[in-house]
Amino acid sequence: MRQHDDLFLDVLSGSFTRQVWVNVYHGSDRVAEDLRLEGWSLEWDLGAKVTASGSGTIVYESVAGESLVPVGTKGILSPFRARLELVMEISAGDFVRRVSLGLFRVTKVPEARDYTAHVNGKSVVVASRVAVSFLSLEEDVRRRGLRSDENPPSLASCYNEIRRLTGMPVEETVADASIPASTTWEAKQDGRLDAVKTLGEALGGTALVNSAGAWTIVPDEVGDVDGTLQLGEQGTVLDVGAEIDTDDVYNVVVGQFEDENRNPIYAVAVAPEGDLDPDGLYGENTRYYSSDFVKTKAQAESAVQSILDLSLGSRQYDVQIQCHVNPLVELGDVLELAGYSSPLVGQLRKVSMSDSPYMNVTLRVSRDL
Repeated sequence: MRQHDDLFLDVLSGSFTRQVWVNVYHGSDRVAEDLRLEGWSLEWDLGAKVTASGSGTIVYESVAGESLVPVGTKGILSPFRARLELVMEISAGDFVRRVSLGLFRVTKVPEARDYTAHVNGKSVVVASRVAVSFLSLEEDVRRRGLRSDENPPSLASCYNEIRRLTGMPVEETVADASIPASTTWEAKQDGRLDAVKTLGEALGGTALVNSAGAWTIVPDEVGDVDGTLQLGEQGTVLDVGAEIDTDDVYNVVVGQFEDENRNPIYAVAVAPEGDLDPDGLYGENTRYYSSDFVKTKAQAESAVQSILDLSLGSRQYDVQIQCHVNPLVELGDVLELAGYSSPLVGQLRKVSMSDSPYMNVTLRVSRDL
């Protein structure tokens, strides 16, 4: 979760007002601040290559007749140069607190308009309204292609390779790992971003850019609870829908790999006797897996067993929750849902916010089938 204190949590569990402001950056230079954002929406998805997308209309009251309407590559809000920081302000009585929702790249200006008035016989801009669409900073890496196939210059650290590939800060949230000698990054569409995502998988999670603008790894395995959502009319959760989906409950994992000399390596992991035995009523649900980071028979057997254990141990499905807006939650947070018919603890996979007082979240939870 984003940084907070107990007082902030108390405010979020009661009645409060909110407003989203925009700071505009060109590179590291902040060129505008506290621009009002209206009609906005913002979505995060842990399973997407570019994890966040959004849109809204920036409203600006001119000070000296200046316009914020971009013209081609020129202008503060030109999608050829602008990066936005979205900041949510929470107010309740004397309490006022601001929380950064993250940094985003402007990708499109679908509409822009100046409003004018006649002053001393001249037409003067008095306000601008600029509609913008934006994506999280994974988009910078996605667009920056590899010009030829590359081998990592150093195999010692996945994190250092992420730094080299992205040129961005990296927060080390899980244990580092080495890179296999035969690794090659392919020059293709989205190749650089695919390389970073592959390194995240090798580290046991999902690589993404967090709200501070740094690459981090959200681990696959669910850790300790980061926060609690309270169910009930006076709490933070208003509605819950539950779904059980067996499509991702695999009871056989088949691994297909190559050693350093490109000789094939095969490994199979099978669920033990029980409800998910492939010879039982559930039947067989097979997953095929390969990885350039597996180079020995022992690594292959460990990899397929780990994937099988994760599938059988988690028995995961997604829970849809509607709750009051909470700007503190981030993708990968482990949240506890209290007050429901059964205790639920899950990893935050999706978040959808807008200028509505409510947000929708998806928790991936683990329970017995």
